[in-house]
Amino acid sequence: MAKQQGYKTEVLADFQGGLNFRTDQFNLAANESPDLLNVSVDPRGGIKLRNGVTAINGSAESHNINGLASFFTDAGTSHIIANTGASSSNIKYSTGGNFSTLSGPTARTATSRMYGMTMNNKFYGVSGDLVSFKWDGSSGADLGVTLDGTAGNFPIGQYVTFWNNLAWVGKTREGGTYYNSRVRWSNINDPEKWANLDYVDIGLGEGGDGITGFAPLADRLLIFKANSVHAMYGFGSDSFQVTTLTTSIGSTPLSSPVVTPFGVYFWHDRRGVYLYNGESFQSVFTKLEPAIDNGRISFTNPPQLAWFENRLYLSLDMLEYYKAGTQATVRHVFVLDPSINAWTLTNVDADTLHTHKPPDGQHLLLGACNASSGTQKGRVVKFEQGNPTDAYDGSTAARIDSHFTTPWVAGKNPVERKRWGRPQIVLDAASSLSMQLDVYQDYDKASTNRIVNIDIAGRESTNTWEASSSGTGSLWNSAIWASEAAASITDIIRAPSLGNAKSVALKFNGPSQSVDWEVNGIMFTYKPRRLR
Repeated sequence: MAKQQGYKTEVLADFQGGLNFRTDQFNLAANESPDLLNVSVDPRGGIKLRNGVTAINGSAESHNINGLASFFTDAGTSHIIANTGASSSNIKYSTGGNFSTLSGPTARTATSRMYGMTMNNKFYGVSGDLVSFKWDGSSGADLGVTLDGTAGNFPIGQYVTFWNNLAWVGKTREGGTYYNSRVRWSNINDPEKWANLDYVDIGLGEGGDGITGFAPLADRLLIFKANSVHAMYGFGSDSFQVTTLTTSIGSTPLSSPVVTPFGVYFWHDRRGVYLYNGESFQSVFTKLEPAIDNGRISFTNPPQLAWFENRLYLSLDMLEYYKAGTQATVRHVFVLDPSINAWTLTNVDADTLHTHKPPDGQHLLLGACNASSGTQKGRVVKFEQGNPTDAYDGSTAARIDSHFTTPWVAGKNPVERKRWGRPQIVLDAASSLSMQLDVYQDYDKASTNRIVNIDIAGRESTNTWEASSSGTGSLWNSAIWASEAAASITDIIRAPSLGNAKSVALKFNGPSQSVDWEVNGIMFTYKPRRLR
């Protein structure tokens, strides 16, 4: 008599691979996912609900915000500077709450994008269309355009930065003429004096592209064009030298390259995010490139990048491919953790991104909402707020829709039919929750084979030491003692059997409650069936 074969196991306990659109679904690495939304990858291996966002301005602006920048002074002033899409009074500032009109400067063109920098306790703003302006925390003023070394001037330009004790402006407009490849620098330590001959035209006439951004990186200033990257070295007008680093890739206009401890990240054309590490360029978007090729990612608005708490944030236009029925193209935010090379996807509505970094205060990642109507219009949200909800009006908490799909699990033989037992799931929750698991079989995700419901009962108690529910003292072993607020519950859930199939995959749909949740491991059991 043949010996009966017992159940075998396959364990998923590491989800550090993050999102991968590139690999055929049945060849994904065991720690990768073909589909996830609004979850974060824990570097220790788990997958959990992302932190919520909250608006800083409870009173929405009448138009969406196009540009964000920061202003700080030695005396402790900390302002968020913005320009909106309004046709007048559209330069604003905020101390962390609602925006107020910044008086003095000429209003920007409604469609323009403002960039800015702080130098000598003053904020300098540019937008490429109108005269540049300054702000000292209480009053603002337009600046002149005379570039002869006299005071009170600042070139008209689209991009601005501070490097080597100089102000730098790129893609200038001089005497009514646009110089798209021109970079100018100020007098040392004086951003309102500019010599007429202190400029360089970079790659003029070589590709038809203009300056698209700056990135100060240690001993060099990176100067981006759409299809090339250049580096400025030196300490003054008599020593500056420009070196071309590449003519194969560059940065998309208005996409804002970011400097990080890993190097400089930037978005190139329609190919994705690249990293310059000080020596070479490399793509870090390989896993997500198919979303460009198949049209899920589109480019009505330029992608935006920001760096916050050791992660890269990327906002762009993307189809809601994960939705049944009508799928709209809206703003999404991808997040990259370079320490584990893992991407995740969120549906946070944020167009322009900006990291606000007060010298002695809490750093904030800010995003200007893109929606043309509804609660989000005219709002700026702050990310990573530690809540399991989003509050686009600053106060009304809304549940975050989330999900995560495992790769296909097929045991040793991907074509052998198996009897799948009851999987065991290690699940953490902040309190009671109900989750739905969709079960897929045989490499087919067009339809759900079966649905499994998971429930976790809360363990919180209101009793405290020597206080019973009646208010009198409680005796040892006669009352349930109080747990910590929002105490984490760790359960090992044993789900129903998954049926007979060659392979299975699970989709975890976030709970119907607004509750933090995290999956730390899944053990599948199966018994191979004899081939005939």
